[in-house]
Amino acid sequence: MKKYIYILAILVSTLTSCINWGLEELPLYDEVEITSFDLEHRYTTENANGVESVVFTKLNSSVDISSENAIITVTATIPPPTQIFTQEIRRSISLENIAGYFKLSPASKVEPLDGAPELGVPGDFSVERKYKVTAADGKTTKIWTVKVNPLPEINQFEGLYKESGTLVRIGEPADQLDAEIYLETINSNTCRAQAGKSVFNNPDILYQIQVNADNTVTIKNDPNSVVEIFPQDGKVSTYNPTTKTFDLHYHYRNGDRLFDTKLILK
Repeated sequence: MKKYIYILAILVSTLTSCINWGLEELPLYDEVEITSFDLEHRYTTENANGVESVVFTKLNSSVDISSENAIITVTATIPPPTQIFTQEIRRSISLENIAGYFKLSPASKVEPLDGAPELGVPGDFSVERKYKVTAADGKTTKIWTVKVNPLPEINQFEGLYKESGTLVRIGEPADQLDAEIYLETINSNTCRAQAGKSVFNNPDILYQIQVNADNTVTIKNDPNSVVEIFPQDGKVSTYNPTTKTFDLHYHYRNGDRLFDTKLILK
């Protein structure tokens, strides 16, 4: 029995030597690059049975990576709301409590510096953050700076609205308006909307809704619109904060298109 064990040991040693023989020792990577960067918002939701779970929502990020200067500049936008990712959750997103993660050169490792958040752990990206990347060779290092631009504002009026009302084209029967209109934030008291969606369905017919301190509404032309839109003379547009409803009166083509529309937040 000992004889067979001895022979087997010789065979294993011989095969191992054959496998290793002639192979070059591969150099370790000395790359210290960050090749991508993303931001993620995490929040807790509860299903119909009362069971809580953590939801991960990736922000839409435009990333500029300067390898020469070791600087990453991130401009993020917030995805539109869904049944789970509600408007309230969207408004709660803050750079002071958000998770960052990125891809590195093969086999390299990263170390947060000066209080920067650990990757994948919610932390504060409202200020510049630094990360040290060490290559696989254990010697080559590079310190990167991450700059995240302020998140876009989401005002209290932004959201999906049910539109009703009429569009009158001079000399023709009135069209009934029936569509879902999304109001997009421009600033703290102004949103952008699409006009006549259910009739024209032209996303380039746009106007602005400015809510004043007394809850009257100023209808303004949007510079990106293919037509100029103005408020109707003699009619006051208003916003009801209790019912979250807009009553709007505007026109274009010198009054040839008259809108009297109601928007109710869904």
